[in-house]
Amino acid sequence: MSRSCRRNPSKRDDHQRGASVVEFAIILPLLLTMLLGVIDFGLFYSENIGIQAAAREGARQGITQGDVIASVNSARGNLDATKLQTKFVVDTTGGAPGKLVVCVRYPQRSVSGFFSWMLNSYSETKYVMKMEGTATVTSGSKNWTGGTCAA
Repeated sequence: MSRSCRRNPSKRDDHQRGASVVEFAIILPLLLTMLLGVIDFGLFYSENIGIQAAAREGARQGITQGDVIASVNSARGNLDATKLQTKFVVDTTGGAPGKLVVCVRYPQRSVSGFFSWMLNSYSETKYVMKMEGTATVTSGSKNWTGGTCAA
């Protein structure tokens, strides 16, 4: 009788399993960084779209003598009203009736905390529209802290 020389298949599987664990341990940090980045920057992008829409709506209402602050608050979407900062001013340096400048600011945040070193300031937007008539209210603000709002 002859004996065949065969390897033990269970040992080969153990080596493959160990290699898979090492490969997974190497790639896991990259995958988690990408996942957390998509979540945090997706939220940042969504909030940025929200403040742009709020500023545009505030300016649109303001040029027709509407309430700018109330328009910004109603168009804020899913943004927290207590953190939303709004300021508007009518710039008449180019002559009457002037331009309405609406500035909106909202704090950036990192949901995961992983990108908090990058998302630790404010998202700001400014919207400028020409007034349709003489402004009854030339400036106003709500929760605005520091910074200027000018055309």
